[in-house]
Amino acid sequence: MSGMPILDVAIGMVFIFLVLSLVVTAFNELIAAWLKRRSKTLWRGIVRLVGNEKFAASLYAHPLIASLGQSATGRPSYIPSRTFVMAVLDGLTAAGAPPPATIQEVTAAVNRLPPELQGLGTTLTVLLHDSAGNMEEFKRVLEQWFDNSMERVSGWYKRQTQWILLAISLCITIWTNADAVGLTNTLWTDPAVRSALVAQAQQYADQQRRENVPAAAQATAGPPPPPALPPAEAPELETASANFDKSVDRLHSLALPLGWGNPADPKDKREAVPGWAQVWPTIESHVLGWLLTTLAISLGAPFWFDMLNKVISIRSSGKAPEEKPKPPKEVPTPTEPGGAPAGT
Repeated sequence: MSGMPILDVAIGMVFIFLVLSLVVTAFNELIAAWLKRRSKTLWRGIVRLVGNEKFAASLYAHPLIASLGQSATGRPSYIPSRTFVMAVLDGLTAAGAPPPATIQEVTAAVNRLPPELQGLGTTLTVLLHDSAGNMEEFKRVLEQWFDNSMERVSGWYKRQTQWILLAISLCITIWTNADAVGLTNTLWTDPAVRSALVAQAQQYADQQRRENVPAAAQATAGPPPPPALPPAEAPELETASANFDKSVDRLHSLALPLGWGNPADPKDKREAVPGWAQVWPTIESHVLGWLLTTLAISLGAPFWFDMLNKVISIRSSGKAPEEKPKPPKEVPTPTEPGGAPAGT
C-alpha cells in the first residue's frame, strides 16, 4: 500500500529492532551455555534451600538427579519438583536403606538428622505438621516448598540477565553501528530501502504465522530461569552457537547498510571504522541513536514481534472507505380530510 511512509518507516524500525533483539538473545544464550549460568544458579538455590552444601552435593549425586546433567560430570540446569522430593526422602535414610514410606518413618528420620542439618530438620518438621499425617499430602507440600524456592531462584536469574542483556545490547548496537536516528532518516529519505525492508518484515511476519512459531518462542528477551526449562530444552553450547549464527545471518540479510565500512572498498558506502583521533567525535555524533537502539533492543524479541504484527495490521487495514451521502429523507405531505393535500 503506497502513500503511507510514516507507517512504512515504523514497520522498518520495528523490524530492525526485532532482528537485533534476536541477535542479542542468541548471544546471551551462547554466553549462558558457555558459562553454565543456569546450572550454577540452580546449584546456589539448592544449597540455600537445604541449608548445607554437603547435603546438597549428596542430592546432586543421587542417580535421579545426576541423570539430569548434560554430561557425566555436569550439574543439571533443571530439577523436577517430584524428583527433588524423592531424592530428599531417600537422603534422609542411611545408604542402602529404603526411603521412608510413612509419616512415622519420615518423622523418625528427621529426628535423626545431624546438627548441621538443623535448619532443614526444622523446615521438614513444619511441613510434616502441615500435612496432618498424610504421606501424599506431605510430598505435595514438599513439592510446593521446592517450587516456591525455585521462583526466588528465577528472580535472581532474571535480574542478573537484565543487566547482561543491556550490556550485550550496547555491544551489538556499536558493532552494527545501529544508530536509531540515522536509520530512521535513511528509511524516511530512501523509498527503495524503505520498501525493501517493509517487504522483508511482511515476509517474516507471514512466515511466522504460517509456522505458528512466534519469535517469543524462538528467543525470549529474558532467558527462562532454570526451573522453567525442561531438560530437553536446556541449550547446549553447540545449539546456542548455531542459533547465534542463524540470527547473525538474518541480520546480514537486511536491506540496510548496517555495520562499519571498509575504506579500501570504493563500493562500500558505510561509515568507516574511526581512527583513534575520530573515536570521540564518532561517539558524539552517534551517542543518542546508539542509546535509543540499545534501550529498544533490550526490551526483547517478543515485544518487537508483537509490535510488528500490530503495525503491519494497521498498515494492511488502510483507510476506511468514506460513506456515500444518503439522499434526504422524504417527508410525506399531510393531507386534508377527504384525500386532498393540505393547503390546496
